[in-house]
Amino acid sequence: MRHFSDAQIFAQIDAILAEKPLEKVVAFACNWCSYAGGDTCGTSRMQYPASVRLIRTMCSGRVDGKFVWYALSKGAPLVLISGCHFADCHYINAVTWTQRRVEKLWTKMEKLGIRPERLQMEWISAAEGKRFAQVMGEMNRLLGEVSPEEVEEARKILVEQGEKLLGASV
Repeated sequence: MRHFSDAQIFAQIDAILAEKPLEKVVAFACNWCSYAGGDTCGTSRMQYPASVRLIRTMCSGRVDGKFVWYALSKGAPLVLISGCHFADCHYINAVTWTQRRVEKLWTKMEKLGIRPERLQMEWISAAEGKRFAQVMGEMNRLLGEVSPEEVEEARKILVEQGEKLLGASV
């Protein structure tokens, strides 16, 4: 798929975190549901915090673990993966892959000493503009709970792990 290569996704993460990374949430949003929920939010003139920066993916199942590790290693205090509700997945059962992947990431984060709450997972449909705004507000609230020291400690851990994490798909 054009515009959804690993290199392009990494470049978007870099762009988001280039300035004031401690003030940003990196959010991966499924094109069909979560990203469209953001559109519904906007067209309904609802607002959500500017701290949340969306990266559109065709499916939440496209969000490889290495994208999460990369964002955290670049100083993201919080990462969100958001996709379709289970019954609404446009790729049949890709959201189940997403859930399994995130659960594995949470386990690995705990083992590494990184607080798993720094990776969030939410299901938002295209029609749920209000829910989109609420979830983004909650992400902004959680952002305030992550200290600069915690971000720096995670960065050190992830730099040590290096290729082990970025080269592996979780």
